[in-house]
Amino acid sequence: MAQHKLNANSSRSHAIFTIHLEMRSRVESTEKIVYSKINLVDLAGSERTKKTGSEGITMIEANYINKSLSFLEQVVVALSEKSRDHVPYRQSKLTYLLKDSIGGNSKTIMIANVWPEPSYLEETISTLKFASRMMKVSNEATVNIHLDPQVLLKKYEKEIKELKQELAMHDTLASRGRINYEPYTPDEQYRQQVLAQKFLDQEIEDIDIESLR
Repeated sequence: MAQHKLNANSSRSHAIFTIHLEMRSRVESTEKIVYSKINLVDLAGSERTKKTGSEGITMIEANYINKSLSFLEQVVVALSEKSRDHVPYRQSKLTYLLKDSIGGNSKTIMIANVWPEPSYLEETISTLKFASRMMKVSNEATVNIHLDPQVLLKKYEKEIKELKQELAMHDTLASRGRINYEPYTPDEQYRQQVLAQKFLDQEIEDIDIESLR
């Protein structure tokens, strides 16, 4: 916190408050998770040192604030121009943190605060120009769905168990002997390979198939 001619309680920084949300169904057990992120951003206003009368540390902080806002404006300009392939998100921490909120998979709302007094006309025009550039940035918001691997694994295990029960019931109704549907062990795989090689070498004429696994 610091004080200058235009603000008695200036925070001297930008503020970003991020909320992460996850939504799961309470009715049915599903592996789908809908997640989202909300960024609440309070940008420090650009400061003209001649008007603020900043000196020393306050002057250095004002330079950092103006520099970060300049980088943010460059990102906004790049996004508003469809012909631009590169967007300089990595120029500052501010633009990198807001990468998802500007031009990404999101819905963005900007509130521009301006002063109607004639003495702040330059700041008002600058803010309105930035807001007009933000209006040209287009976002494509889609639902973020994530699959929980643990729930998905349990679902597959349950399906496999039910399929094995159906196969066992089918074998019983078809008057077939009990067939093992479990995968071959390494020793069983080796024996099958030896048996198949003997058949290919014409050492044996037939291969008795007990079950298909």
